[in-house]
Amino acid sequence: MRGYRTRVVDSEFDELLTGLAAISLEGPKGVGKTATAARRARTVFALDDGAQREFLRADPRRLDRSPTPVLIDEWQRAPAV
Repeated sequence: MRGYRTRVVDSEFDELLTGLAAISLEGPKGVGKTATAARRARTVFALDDGAQREFLRADPRRLDRSPTPVLIDEWQRAPAV
């Protein structure tokens, strides 16, 4: 497994995190969006995992109670959450 490669966006991302409630990372599959966000998240919900989707659907307020920053990966799989 390869190690994380620092990207130009990393410093911009760190700067934005201090002043925004939410950030959406968009781009092609496999370019490191999740790895970049996960390095900063204290809580990760991977919604490509059916069990985690159901966990959040059962109690969406978990998002509010989780240690921040929270990464909601593949959020489009459960947009209601």
